[in-house]
Parts: sequence; C-alpha cells; structure tokens
Amino acid sequence: MHQGESVAQLLELAREVLHTPLVQVRQRDGRVVDLVPAGAGASPHPLTPAQQEALRVVAALLTEALQEHDHRTGRRQRRVRALDDLVRGEGRSTVLQPIVDLRSGAVTGCEALSRFRSRRGRPLPAEVVFADARRCGLATALEHAALRGALELLPRVPAGAYLSVNVSPEVLLDPGTAPLLLARSPERLVVELTEHRRVPDYPALAVATDRLRAHGARIAVDDAGSGFASLQHVLHVGPDVVKLDVAFVRGVDLDPGRRAATRALVGLTREVGATLVAEGVETAGELAELRRLGVDCGQGNWLGAPAAPTGSSARDGSDPDDGSARDGSDPDDGSGPAPPRGYRAAGAPQRVLRT
Repeated sequence: MHQGESVAQLLELAREVLHTPLVQVRQRDGRVVDLVPAGAGASPHPLTPAQQEALRVVAALLTEALQEHDHRTGRRQRRVRALDDLVRGEGRSTVLQPIVDLRSGAVTGCEALSRFRSRRGRPLPAEVVFADARRCGLATALEHAALRGALELLPRVPAGAYLSVNVSPEVLLDPGTAPLLLARSPERLVVELTEHRRVPDYPALAVATDRLRAHGARIAVDDAGSGFASLQHVLHVGPDVVKLDVAFVRGVDLDPGRRAATRALVGLTREVGATLVAEGVETAGELAELRRLGVDCGQGNWLGAPAAPTGSSARDGSDPDDGSARDGSDPDDGSGPAPPRGYRAAGAPQRVLRT
C-alpha cells in the first residue's frame, strides 16, 4: 500500500473513533509530529480517556508506518547509490567465454559476461544486479555501461570470431542502444536477446533487429526453452543463433527427456536456418551427446571458462578475476580468452577433441 493511502486510512479510523475531525501538524520536512482535534488552537474540546487512548494508538500506527517508509526509502537510496557506482565502472568488469564449433573444434565466438562486486569486494550475481537495476529504473544505464565494457574487448576476440553481447528487448528498443552497437564493427557482433519479461511489442522489436542486421550484426535468442516465451522469440524474431538453455544441456547424456527436447530444437533451428549453441556444457558426457545429436556449437566450463583476455585488464573499474574460471587454466597468448579443453583457437593447429 502506498504511504499516503496508509496515512489517510489511519486518519479516517481516528475520525470514526473520536467523532471529531483531525488535522496533521507537520514539521518543515513534512513529517507528521502530532494529531489534534480540528480547531483545538481556538476552542479546545477535551478528549475522554477512551479518545486519548485511541489517539495514542493512531499515533503509534502512524509512527510505525512512517518509520517503515523511511526504512524502505533509505534502502532504495542505498541500492541506487550502489548501482550508480556499477554504472560508472566501480565494481564492474567484463570477461569473455569461448563459443566452440563442436564439429571442427574452432573458437567461433566469445560471449561477453559482466561481473559485479560490492563496495566490500563481495561478488554479486549478475542476474540479481540487473533485476535490481530494473526495479530502480536504471536498467538502460547499466546495460549500456555493460555494452560499452563488452565492446572495448572486441579487439581481443580471436580473428574471424564474433563477439556476443547481451541486451534485453526493452533496452534494445531504447533510442541510444543501436548507435552504441553499430559504432564498432557490427559485422562481428551477435546480439543476444535476454529474457527478463514479456515483449509487449514484437513489431517494434523486429524493426530494431532489422536495423542491426542491415549493418551486418546477427541476432540470437538466449536461453531457448525457458523464461518468457523464448520460442515465441524464435518465431517472431527469426534469430540467426539460438542458445539452448542450460536446463536442457545439464545431464543431456543421462536424461531421455532432455535428449528429446534437444533433438527437437536441433530440428527447429535447422528448419529456420539458425545456429544452435548449447550453454553450460560441464562434462565430457554432455559434450559427446550434444555432438551426437547434431548441436552446432557449445559453451561452458568444460570447453573454456570465462576469463579476462591476456594483455587487457578487462576492467571497468575493478578486478576482473571473480573466481569464475573454475578449471584453473591460464589465458592464452592474448588473442582471446582461455583456450577450450581439447580445442584449437581459430587459426591454431588442430588438436585432438577431448571427450
């Protein structure tokens, strides 16, 4: 309930109990400090003990309501200040994770992933940070800042590979987003549409994606099979790349249901001419099964963990090492992120596929 509605209801309750109109006495900062019968300054009306007790109850309820309001306001102000820091780059960094062709073993692309830390250095989950930014009205500012950090790493992506960046549909429709994406080699970009909420205007989204495609960028649908109508994204947007959600990849070698869902998406993407990328590949068994099912590309810690490219700080104001590179491998010679297990970077000598 809104704070003003709460106060109004409490005042109405007091009028019913005391059978006399009340007024609010406020300080200059607008805070309620007292409640007295209307006209009490000119001709006071003595209150009965019952009325005085009722007035004390109303005052206590108002005090509690105002304190809760102050608490919520202060908490929101702290969140906004913390988010402003992240927008400016304090506590925000960008890492790259390779996307690997499961047939040839080449690194065909790298996804830029934002990493966040609190003022005390504590890692913050990216999905929580972006959700908080939406609630505080800072989604566009934070996503634009993350995009700028990602695009700065484009020169560090291996030659011939693309850079994949994440954009929510609502931010993609913002007038400032397309110029940002088109400013640097859009032909090397894949723009992943993330799913945070339903898309209210698919025709407008199609106009925005067509503009990017006209300059050579490609469009991907992220987390296919989960979230808000991701398959509708496939139908309405006609993506060039479809990212298979980790929920279908995890244990695909052990679960007939996951295998069937993956097989269906392989057929769908082939029918519409899109590339299927499996997210969250974590085991040799998953990798082998995905190759057997005909999935085009894969991404996950088994193939290469997110890491800052050597020769670049990958910083937007903080240390990029957030502990996400769980395989403990070192980055390569500076042409991109850490090389995938058993794979070759584009242009490097072929290595035996690890399965």
